[in-house]
Amino acid sequence: MDIKRDVTIKTWDGTWTYHPKVVATPESAEDLVEILTDEVRFPAPVRPAGSMHSTARVNGDDGGTMVDMKAMNRILHFTDDTVTVEAGATYIVVSNALKERGLQFHVNTEIGNVTLGAMACAATKDSSFPGGFGQISSYVTAVRLVTPDGKLREITERDNPKEMQLIRSSYGLMGIIYEVTIKVRPTTALSVRHYSLSIDNFRRYYPIYKARGFAVMYYIFPYVKRVLVELRKDNPEVPPTSRRRWTYRNRFWRKYGPALTLWIERSTTNPRVRALADKLHFFLLRQALVLVVRSDRTWPHAQIINYPREPGANKYLFSMWAFREAGFFDILDEYCNFCIAYEKATGYRCNLPSVGYAIARDVEALLS
Repeated sequence: MDIKRDVTIKTWDGTWTYHPKVVATPESAEDLVEILTDEVRFPAPVRPAGSMHSTARVNGDDGGTMVDMKAMNRILHFTDDTVTVEAGATYIVVSNALKERGLQFHVNTEIGNVTLGAMACAATKDSSFPGGFGQISSYVTAVRLVTPDGKLREITERDNPKEMQLIRSSYGLMGIIYEVTIKVRPTTALSVRHYSLSIDNFRRYYPIYKARGFAVMYYIFPYVKRVLVELRKDNPEVPPTSRRRWTYRNRFWRKYGPALTLWIERSTTNPRVRALADKLHFFLLRQALVLVVRSDRTWPHAQIINYPREPGANKYLFSMWAFREAGFFDILDEYCNFCIAYEKATGYRCNLPSVGYAIARDVEALLS
């Protein structure tokens, strides 16, 4: 086990800086037991860390111990409907291994750098397919962990359903997870379409999309009161062949969208000129996605993005809120009005679209 003392650690994009007394990089469950039982060498608070992709300051362990789980990253074994991995394995690496075996995750969230240990016990998001969930943790069937007092435990959906509910939203408070088993399924081609709609038309068409079995995700453009709706549906009738459609979208999310908005912001001093430039940029973006990111046979794995560790200025940050479906479209309308009014009052303008997901009701996690 590698141990470093009095080091400075930054999050994936450099937003947050931590100063733990000790950074320990375990390679086994026994190393974790040692960390959690030797309070002198590994002072409290003890907090596990994965890719450190969170936009919040969640590893505020200055003076304590940061447990870097990235060395425990092996893929342990596959079955027809599960994969078992060490907690430090990243989503995109495991997804690629599943693809080689004709399998896929149930939820193909875009942030591929996140570790399975984090996803097993924290909130994630993606639009839900019919009969499915939008939370990755809802598909976790078993975890192995070391409790805060240094005991080894295995918790399974079959034997410990109530505890598993708690684990899925525990954020590491029940111990350090070192092994995760999660459900997978056979690879199925994914159909995708994009439609540019007014807020009113989105309100009108959403029940139709839902009734037709689409997973619904959307970009929100509050200053023109429009959304760009992304509709996805499994297409088992054809083999998957296209990955480039998702590649175009991923490059925008990962790099070119933030880079272009930053260039507009730096190149314009007149608020009206900037607003016009944003309007043109987002109009072209909507048209491009409608025309280009459409196919009946995409690879589902290709939705996952490998974000660079040090992205520089070309990045985006976000916060997330969840609302009940009933009354949501009134909230969406109010949100657009708020953004417009706030810009008029303060001059502040969001320089990237917001994003929304239609997520099914889910009680697999206690705090879901």
